[in-house]
Amino acid sequence: MKKIIILFLLSFLFNSISFASTESDTKVCSGFSKWNEEGEFKQIRESKCMTEEEYNAYLNSPDYLCQYYQKSIWKESERAYGKKQYKYTDEKLKKIKKLKDEGKALCDAGKLKEGEAKLIEAITIISFTMMN
Repeated sequence: MKKIIILFLLSFLFNSISFASTESDTKVCSGFSKWNEEGEFKQIRESKCMTEEEYNAYLNSPDYLCQYYQKSIWKESERAYGKKQYKYTDEKLKKIKKLKDEGKALCDAGKLKEGEAKLIEAITIISFTMMN
């Protein structure tokens, strides 16, 4: 019985030491670079570094969904790649753009729920558009 208790205490001690030795302010970076045809290493998207604490604060910010939905709409309907993937009509693209602009204006004015509703409406149109 004493051996089991000692073994348990030792394993607890080693686990505590390993958790204590990890750095709590380690930053994780995101970005995107690639080699182009001319042999240059080109930065496509600027690197952004943040700690886990900063990332959690960003996720829990009141305007997170407004920002997230706007980026999602841009990727799926305004970026060339997104336009290639979906069979958009000009009418749908105009409606999506209008809803995104209205949603952004509401979010910027502090009316987050109303802005999110407009942005979700735009995403719904995207979601129900056929893919190529």
